[in-house]
Amino acid sequence: MIDSAINRAFNWFFQNNPLQIRLVPIIIQKIEIKENKKPRRRKLKNTLQNFFIIAVIAILAASCGDKKSTAVVDVALVEVPGAKKPVYVPNSLIKRGEYVIVLEKKEVDGKGYSKVQIDGVSTSGWLEDRWIREGALETVIVIRDSDLYTRPNSKSPKTGRVRAGQAAFQLEKVDEQFSLIQYPGKEAYIENKNLGKDKSQVTKSVTLPGIGKASVSASSQYSRGEGKELEFDPRNLFDGSLQTAWCEGKSGDDGVGETVTVNFDNPVNIQQVSIVTGWTKSEELFKMNNRVSKMNIGFYSAFDEGSDSLTAELQDDNYDYQPIFPEMISFPVISLTFRIDGVHKGRDPDTCVSEIKIEGTAASSGQGMY
Repeated sequence: MIDSAINRAFNWFFQNNPLQIRLVPIIIQKIEIKENKKPRRRKLKNTLQNFFIIAVIAILAASCGDKKSTAVVDVALVEVPGAKKPVYVPNSLIKRGEYVIVLEKKEVDGKGYSKVQIDGVSTSGWLEDRWIREGALETVIVIRDSDLYTRPNSKSPKTGRVRAGQAAFQLEKVDEQFSLIQYPGKEAYIENKNLGKDKSQVTKSVTLPGIGKASVSASSQYSRGEGKELEFDPRNLFDGSLQTAWCEGKSGDDGVGETVTVNFDNPVNIQQVSIVTGWTKSEELFKMNNRVSKMNIGFYSAFDEGSDSLTAELQDDNYDYQPIFPEMISFPVISLTFRIDGVHKGRDPDTCVSEIKIEGTAASSGQGMY
């Protein structure tokens, strides 16, 4: 039984550590003792052989230890790698960021596959090597809108931009200036100064036509999982697209009381605010999620002239902009807060808003100061 266990350990070690195979003959050669009839020599030889076996078993135990890999996408395990009609292992859906332990590797039709066991349970199966990365990867947050590069050099070609708030895996910290990151659909280099660990470091900026730059924040936002943090980002409210939306992420209720705040870089005279309630990407999504029925808008003075607010009643089954005219707001404002005060209920409790349009002009210098 012991010999069988040792053989299995050797087989596993040689299959998963091919480089170490070359070391074994060298080690054996170093400790080999020529046959000699003298009892003392035979005893020394046996002692060294036993010591070698114990040392190899210790090395194997360390090498066979659970080495975690991290899933970089949501993926389910299959029973047979490379099958044309895959049969999925029951209860084997792995979410991005979960850990697995690699048990075996093989290649099928030019693709690499790993047999893995989900960390913490006995469920195992096969997946493509590209869906996992070795080690327990660290998550970082992009803290400002940033350029992405093909190589760790700001002079290399850019592969696009990433928005502030995106969570990503830090695959490698190349040096003090650059890191290689990965998030769904993208793997590229980014400057380290644009990465952080705390969501409070994130600056989300938008440019509003006729007004200029502003920062946007929300009390909550819905997320469907790791790497999808920007799907219902509050900046979607100001992108001019009816295909996107901000959806609040408060659990357990309809999101009444949740807010979006806009802070302008410079004081603004507000002329009109228009709102598209619900997620208007499709009629199905519009009906599925809650729509806002009452929206409170708070106006905050740029020059310590106090604040004011109004509550707007919003129609249901309206896929267009619903204008709100804040005639009573006579002072320049530096920020607005939109608060959900009521909802038209959908099948799901999440409340969504597709667009907010803020129309106004920059306040003249000295306005409101006397």
